[in-house]
Amino acid sequence: MKIISCIIIDNDKRDLKITKDQVMRLPFLHLVGTYTKTPEAAEALHRDAIELIFTETEMPGLSGMELVRSVAPRPKVIFVTAHPQYALESYNLNVVDYLLKPVSEHRFEMAAAKALELSKLQELSRVKPAGMEDNPHYIFVTSNYSLVKVNLEEVSHIEGLKDYVKIYTSTQNNPILTRMTMKSIETKLPPHRFFRVHKSYIVALEKIEAIRNQRVKIGQYMIPVSDSNYDSFRRKVNA
Repeated sequence: MKIISCIIIDNDKRDLKITKDQVMRLPFLHLVGTYTKTPEAAEALHRDAIELIFTETEMPGLSGMELVRSVAPRPKVIFVTAHPQYALESYNLNVVDYLLKPVSEHRFEMAAAKALELSKLQELSRVKPAGMEDNPHYIFVTSNYSLVKVNLEEVSHIEGLKDYVKIYTSTQNNPILTRMTMKSIETKLPPHRFFRVHKSYIVALEKIEAIRNQRVKIGQYMIPVSDSNYDSFRRKVNA
């Protein structure tokens, strides 16, 4: 059975006990610790391998929202809170779920089960089939509270936007938005099929239609090639 290590953060000791009891009822959750102060929880996150956080949003000092924003790499997060006003902000943090107190056992179990399924999918995305180590056909990225499978043969290019990237594909009208850096997604891509032509762009080499004035044409898009990457890009495409 897949086991997820987790912690609980809540300054209300009564609510913390309720959440603890709900965690203890689920055999796939391993409770590492409970915390009433976010600085102590932050130390635990740096010290221990925690995969899931159950946390209140409003806390004295450093809030639960601020703690989640500050942690990198970020574990999965389920907010268990009495404050509905942060639900929209939590969406931008790609959390697993946003639970409003009092939380029924059924609703709590649904959220935890979602975290379990995401964990399993992430493991699958890291395990590469034999003979495919240098030629993966797909990757998984987190988007809209789910792990989304991206077929690499459908990707035309990728655009970086601070802590997010947009993945453009031939099968979807809108790009897939995921919270990743360009560096992190670049490591997932086979280098013989993709090339980072600019600090903000990665292109699929097989999708290139033309190169003109240090720009790459892919469909309706004209993508710039930086001065520092232009020579190596020309060598890559034998131009």
